[in-house]
Amino acid sequence: MTARFNSIEEKGEIAPNIRYQETPDLVQLEFDSVKPILESGFEVQEWNDILNKQPICQALRMGLDMAFQNLVSALEQNLPEERFGLRKAEARSICYTIPVMDKSEIEGFITRENLFRFSWLKIKVHKDSAFEMVNEAMKYYPGQIAIDGNESWLDPKQVLDFTGSLPKDRILFLEQPMPAAQKEDYIQLKGLSPIEIWADESVLGNADPDFWKMAFSGINVKLMKAGSFDNAIHLLKTARLAGLKTMVGCMVETSLGISAALALESLADYMDLDGFLLLENEPFHLVKEKNGVVSNCIDKTNELK
Repeated sequence: MTARFNSIEEKGEIAPNIRYQETPDLVQLEFDSVKPILESGFEVQEWNDILNKQPICQALRMGLDMAFQNLVSALEQNLPEERFGLRKAEARSICYTIPVMDKSEIEGFITRENLFRFSWLKIKVHKDSAFEMVNEAMKYYPGQIAIDGNESWLDPKQVLDFTGSLPKDRILFLEQPMPAAQKEDYIQLKGLSPIEIWADESVLGNADPDFWKMAFSGINVKLMKAGSFDNAIHLLKTARLAGLKTMVGCMVETSLGISAALALESLADYMDLDGFLLLENEPFHLVKEKNGVVSNCIDKTNELK
């Protein structure tokens, strides 16, 4: 996604998620439908209203906003995060996510990928093998671990059996163990689980602080689900005001999307931005990871002087 003004052009990333019925074909169809509006000409201050009125999926909405905000920042010679009233993005520790796999593969995966360089890991699990996977990972990785339940459980009692079997000093939180639709079960679960329960799929476009407070200890905000920088910032600030912890996450994205997410690091307790590390040929090289810490490759402040 490219935004242009005269000779200056900037890009935005679109990472559709099939969980929300987003596909490349849908993105292309919706983009074609709104393209005339985007090319009609408008003032910068009109952008949010124009964007919010378009009947498009969140991933496309975010890609458009990313391209636009990067273009305005280039024209105004400032940083997107500074325009949003945030501090300049700092280097941050991130996790690396272990995908669902047989427990016999975990030791080799941790060693092969040198995951010891990360200060914490996240493990995606399925309910049928969750305990074995987490137990095996703890044998070979000495740090703290977060668990992504991927909406795998249906029964809150089974979730409690699982969390009750885990060492509290090693586990940071369990993210979205049940389907987002099971709101009452989440409220019940929060009061009983010895491990913090966090929201991911339960966090979409609209803030819901009253429910969040009753059901979760923290939330995971992803730009591609938020649909714009403005809304992602709103979600993160709303969660913090409600007393929740916050994390900025990502889909599988290039460093273009990761750099955009890093701009919001001042609002996050945790950063889950390993998506670009999963790409064999990452094209933009806008961020780098060293010893489990992600930072921008270019000092944009000096570049703009």
